[in-house]
Amino acid sequence: MGGYEGHRGWINYLAVHPDHRKIGHGSSIMNKAEEMLRERGCPKINLQVRDSNTAVIKFYESSGFGNDYVVSLGKRLAED
Repeated sequence: MGGYEGHRGWINYLAVHPDHRKIGHGSSIMNKAEEMLRERGCPKINLQVRDSNTAVIKFYESSGFGNDYVVSLGKRLAED
């Protein structure tokens, strides 16, 4: 799921089933999302990954993403 709010694009909830990883599906999804955001004039994509999820961080780094060194804050309003 991705979106563009007029300032930055966001990628949320990109996932590939474990049985189908490492064969290019994630890259294909990201390439299409980037294409669609560029078409809308989006200058930058943001996304968030837990710092403990090193495999996903490596995936995004290999796709050209880098650490913006920002702090992400959250507040739960309801129990899961």
